[in-house]
Amino acid sequence: MRDFKVRKTAILAGLGFLFVADGALAYFSARLSEREKNPELALQAQSAQLLSLKNDVERANKIKARMPEVEKYFDQFETTLPPLGKGYSVLSQELDAVARDTHVQVRDLKFHEKEVSGRNVDEVEVEATLEGDYTGIVRFLNRLQRSKSTYVVDSLGLDSVASTGPGSQAPPGMVKVGLKLRSYFRKV
Repeated sequence: MRDFKVRKTAILAGLGFLFVADGALAYFSARLSEREKNPELALQAQSAQLLSLKNDVERANKIKARMPEVEKYFDQFETTLPPLGKGYSVLSQELDAVARDTHVQVRDLKFHEKEVSGRNVDEVEVEATLEGDYTGIVRFLNRLQRSKSTYVVDSLGLDSVASTGPGSQAPPGMVKVGLKLRSYFRKV
């Protein structure tokens, strides 16, 4: 008998919820159809949409008008890049110099070259492992940021410093970071 009362209450609560939801949907449906029937409201909505589209077209025309200027800046930027023939040695020398000044060791240096389509530029991806204390690695990254060369840091991954032999421990405060970055060079 008690199970029947619980079921009855649950069914009545569900029906009550459905009636309330149906009433809410009927209200919103009536409001939507009211806009369609009222030409003044429809005109206001269409005018707002037209104004928005006009603003979008105006912005697009401004962007289109600035394209030659932006392309000129890209071309100027490309001429400031070092030639690809010197690319790997320039990268390697600069990374070594920055590492030496910041007391960081650069290990496992790898280069991957890619052509940038539509431009007179090649992209060189660099993968390296940095070892040093935290402040040295931060100074290393800050020096790269201030470099005359263009670098884009894609990722930094923190690893633990492995000990060099059985029973030995890494010095305290040492950090090992996996670094992936990109640089760009002008085609010769």
